[in-house]
Amino acid sequence: MANSAHQFETERLSMRLLDERDKDLYAQIYTDEKIMRKISAPLSVEKAQKSFAIALKKNAQPQSPFLTWVITNKTTNETIGIQGLTQHKEQPAFADVGIMLLRNAQGKLLPEESISGLFYYAFSKLNYLRIYAHYSKTNYATHRVTQKMGFTPTSSSTAESNACFLDSKWLEKQEHTQPLYNSNTSS
Repeated sequence: MANSAHQFETERLSMRLLDERDKDLYAQIYTDEKIMRKISAPLSVEKAQKSFAIALKKNAQPQSPFLTWVITNKTTNETIGIQGLTQHKEQPAFADVGIMLLRNAQGKLLPEESISGLFYYAFSKLNYLRIYAHYSKTNYATHRVTQKMGFTPTSSSTAESNACFLDSKWLEKQEHTQPLYNSNTSS
C-alpha cells in the first residue's frame, strides 16, 4: 500500500511520495538526455536504478532530510514528473528544491503549479523558512519560473549557475491561491 503521508494537491496536480510503482518514471527522467541537458549528464539505466533505490530509502526514513514526490495529472491520472526537497545540514529550516518533468508535460505552466503546491506544503506543514533553487544560467525555463514566483537572487550565483531563494513570507502573499491538501499531512 502506498504511503499516504506527505500528500498534497493543487488544482490540476496531485503529489505523493515516490514509491516502487515509479521505477520506470524515475529511470525515464534520469536517462533522458534532453530532460537532463540543463541539469547534469544523463544517468545510465543501472545508475538510475541505484539512485531510485536510494531515493526510496530516504523517503521511508522518519523525518527524512530528503523527500521526492511524484507529480500526477489529476485529469489523466498520468505521472508527469518528480520534485524534491533536500534539507540543509547546517541550517535545517532551509532546503533546496528541484523539479523534472517528462517532455510531454513541459510548456504547460505545470512547474509553477507543482512548485507552488510544494512551497505551500514545505512552508506550512514541514516548517521550512527558506527554499533555494540552483540552476544553470542556460536553463531559461527555470529562470523564468523563479522570477515569476518572486525568488530573490543570492550572492552565490556564478558565471555558470544561478542561485536564488524564496522565504516563508511568500506563503502570506499567496493566500488567495492556496492549493488543496490531503487530510493526511503528517510529517
